[in-house]
Amino acid sequence: QPMASEQLLSDKDSEDELDDAIASLEDCRMLDDFVDVTKDEKDVMHRWNDFVRRQRVIADGHCPWACQAFVKLHAEEFRKSPSLRRCFMFLLVKFWNNHLIDGQVMNDCLSTIDVLGH
Repeated sequence: QPMASEQLLSDKDSEDELDDAIASLEDCRMLDDFVDVTKDEKDVMHRWNDFVRRQRVIADGHCPWACQAFVKLHAEEFRKSPSLRRCFMFLLVKFWNNHLIDGQVMNDCLSTIDVLGH
């Protein structure tokens, strides 16, 4: 495809750009390779992977914010599906076990789901 002279002479390199649609498809393909994981676990993992990629969550210190923002985005779906809520809760427990979040963040996230249900 022809390039404009500004693009040709620019210092910007498009090779490092990440296409979100391609990354999302690749993530789904890789998650499909897991045979000992339920469909809902794969769903939550895929949603989380997409979220952290799009929000550029790159540091451990971002995890509390990311969990709270992620649950606000998906709270209604988690509330309607006890299985998805349980999978998200397990994700929070994994983060807690690895000292990425504390108990207050876990409680706040699960309360966000439960409060929306009432």
